[in-house]
Amino acid sequence: MLLPPKCPTPDCDDWLWKDTTTTDTDWDNWRWWCRRCDRRWYPTAQQLRDFRRGSSAGGRHRTGPAYGDPRVAPR
Repeated sequence: MLLPPKCPTPDCDDWLWKDTTTTDTDWDNWRWWCRRCDRRWYPTAQQLRDFRRGSSAGGRHRTGPAYGDPRVAPR
Protein backbone atom coordinates (compact mmCIF):
# COMPACT_ATOMS: atom_id res chain seq x y z
CA MET A 1 0.00 0.00 0.00
CA LEU A 2 1.37 3.38 -1.00
CA LEU A 3 1.45 6.10 1.62
CA PRO A 4 0.36 9.57 0.55
CA PRO A 5 2.98 12.32 0.56
CA LYS A 6 3.54 14.70 3.44
CA CYS A 7 2.40 18.31 3.24
CA PRO A 8 4.95 20.45 1.35
CA THR A 9 4.33 23.46 3.61
CA PRO A 10 7.50 24.01 5.70
CA ASP A 11 5.61 24.47 9.00
CA CYS A 12 3.41 21.42 8.50
CA ASP A 13 4.29 17.72 8.39
CA ASP A 14 0.81 16.20 8.22
CA TRP A 15 -0.13 13.50 5.69
CA LEU A 16 -2.06 14.65 2.63
CA TRP A 17 -5.53 13.32 1.78
CA LYS A 18 -7.03 12.57 -1.60
CA ASP A 19 -9.81 15.15 -1.91
CA THR A 20 -12.58 14.96 -4.50
CA THR A 21 -15.15 17.22 -2.78
CA THR A 22 -14.23 20.50 -4.47
CA THR A 23 -13.33 19.20 -7.92
CA ASP A 24 -15.35 18.34 -10.99
CA THR A 25 -17.55 15.25 -11.14
CA ASP A 26 -15.00 13.34 -13.24
CA TRP A 27 -14.00 10.22 -11.27
CA ASP A 28 -10.27 10.89 -11.76
CA ASN A 29 -10.29 14.59 -10.91
CA TRP A 30 -8.80 15.06 -7.44
CA ARG A 31 -6.32 17.13 -5.44
CA TRP A 32 -4.12 16.56 -2.42
CA TRP A 33 -5.53 18.23 0.69
CA CYS A 34 -3.87 18.92 4.05
CA ARG A 35 -6.35 18.97 6.90
CA ARG A 36 -3.91 20.76 9.21
CA CYS A 37 -3.16 23.83 7.08
CA ASP A 38 -6.25 23.47 4.81
CA ARG A 39 -4.34 23.81 1.54
CA ARG A 40 -4.70 21.86 -1.70
CA TRP A 41 -2.15 20.80 -4.31
CA TYR A 42 -2.46 19.28 -7.74
CA PRO A 43 -0.85 15.80 -7.83
CA THR A 44 2.15 15.11 -10.04
CA ALA A 45 1.85 12.87 -13.11
CA GLN A 46 3.50 10.03 -11.16
CA GLN A 47 1.09 10.49 -8.24
CA LEU A 48 -1.87 10.48 -10.63
CA ARG A 49 -0.71 7.10 -11.95
CA ASP A 50 0.08 5.67 -8.49
CA PHE A 51 -3.02 6.92 -6.67
CA ARG A 52 -5.54 6.89 -9.52
CA ARG A 53 -7.65 4.11 -7.99
CA GLY A 54 -6.98 4.86 -4.34
CA SER A 55 -4.52 3.42 -1.88
CA SER A 56 -6.42 0.13 -1.62
CA ALA A 57 -6.23 -0.67 -5.33
CA GLY A 58 -3.53 -3.26 -4.77
CA GLY A 59 -1.19 -4.54 -7.45
CA ARG A 60 -1.54 -3.70 -11.10
CA HIS A 61 -2.33 -7.33 -11.99
CA ARG A 62 -5.73 -7.25 -10.31
CA THR A 63 -8.71 -6.72 -12.57
CA GLY A 64 -12.46 -6.30 -12.39
CA PRO A 65 -14.77 -3.48 -11.31
CA ALA A 66 -13.41 -3.46 -7.75
CA TYR A 67 -9.95 -2.54 -9.06
CA GLY A 68 -10.77 -0.70 -12.26
CA ASP A 69 -12.96 2.04 -13.52
CA PRO A 70 -15.86 2.56 -11.05
CA ARG A 71 -18.13 3.40 -13.97
CA VAL A 72 -17.91 -0.17 -15.28
CA ALA A 73 -21.05 -2.10 -14.40
CA PRO A 74 -20.62 -5.39 -12.52
CA ARG A 75 -21.29 -8.55 -14.52
